[in-house]
Amino acid sequence: MNNETIINEIPKGRTAFIIIHGIGEQKPFETVDYFGRNWIKYFEQKKVDVKLEHIITEHKIPSFAYTDNFIRISPSDAKQDWVVDVHEYYWAYQTDNEITVSEVLRWAEKTLRGTIRFYSQPQNQPLLAALSTQQSNTQIFKYRLRGLTVFIRAFKLIYPLLRLGLWLILSISNPFLSGRFLQSPWTLSKQLLIPPLVNYVGDIAIYTTTDAKSTQYQVRQEIITECLNLLKSIIQDQQGNYDKVVLAGHSLGSCIAYDTLNLLSLELSLPSSQHQNLPTHKIAGLVTFGSPLDKIAFFFREARKKEEYIRSTILEHLTSFRIRPQERSNAGYLTENPIQNNLEQLRWINYFHQKDPISGHLDYYHNLENVLMEYEAAWGGKAHQGYWVNFGFYEHIAKCFLYASGND
Repeated sequence: MNNETIINEIPKGRTAFIIIHGIGEQKPFETVDYFGRNWIKYFEQKKVDVKLEHIITEHKIPSFAYTDNFIRISPSDAKQDWVVDVHEYYWAYQTDNEITVSEVLRWAEKTLRGTIRFYSQPQNQPLLAALSTQQSNTQIFKYRLRGLTVFIRAFKLIYPLLRLGLWLILSISNPFLSGRFLQSPWTLSKQLLIPPLVNYVGDIAIYTTTDAKSTQYQVRQEIITECLNLLKSIIQDQQGNYDKVVLAGHSLGSCIAYDTLNLLSLELSLPSSQHQNLPTHKIAGLVTFGSPLDKIAFFFREARKKEEYIRSTILEHLTSFRIRPQERSNAGYLTENPIQNNLEQLRWINYFHQKDPISGHLDYYHNLENVLMEYEAAWGGKAHQGYWVNFGFYEHIAKCFLYASGND
């Protein structure tokens, strides 16, 4: 990434970030802590003296009341007049115990089969060719996918036996256990055997559910609606009186941020003065990092039959926020989308790393900037988490939203 040094500049105006965490066992205020601490480090390296405050406020809009704990970064020099507030949208609690191991395994197998079918289609061969440039051989890539499918099927068969065996070992060892191991051996056997499966993959499985009849789909809708309510309340907050509000989402949090703006775009297209009077001009940016948005668009969309062009087009309209026109179906009918683009002022920046298996250059969407991060990191989790502590990441965000109008 090409970083430009900012010399003798200070932030301008009042800016609010709404940071949205990704998958995993997140704790309340963990994300605002991490994001906030690294902003403090950034300002320290820029030789900008700041103070840090814990602010408590109450948001009230129709059908939504929320006590918001957030942090405020402001200049130590009283002559400077700027504010950077960091709000957190915490959603991890909504997915706890909402999906079983069997459901996760079925979802994983279905997703892998869909991935294999996707890359096997003739029209997707260029995508496979591009992907294979990062693999030693295209056939090896396909073999790995099929091998993983076989592994998941085998795991579904042996999982009950593995858990029973672990339960017996824990039961026998019970007199010698301590700390977190002092709990039900049956419960502990599940925690030790598959924590990544349920806590990480399970979050994605719940959020990407497209069956409107399932309880997991309802959880997804509640997450998006709650995030949108928080966004509405912050842009209308008279006490904060923000000039700019930026949604920032990591990993699956980037999908929540995108879906929140997509839902807002839908509501703004309704003939309702309540929605049209929202000060949406304050929504200055969308920051996605470590984002799987393209992957979800390619692999987790609900399968649509070609003959169901009316249903397919309606679903496309309902999820059309900055989707490339060429990615939409062309049945000759329903060519006019009733959902208007009411967020043209919003600047979308997507940060990705070549060794991050979750993120990537977002090609399914348009009117956004893809920024390649080049920090040193091993392939996998290190690269996926590296954005948080990278100075260049905060430097670029500051240049786009803090030091300038956001249009530079």
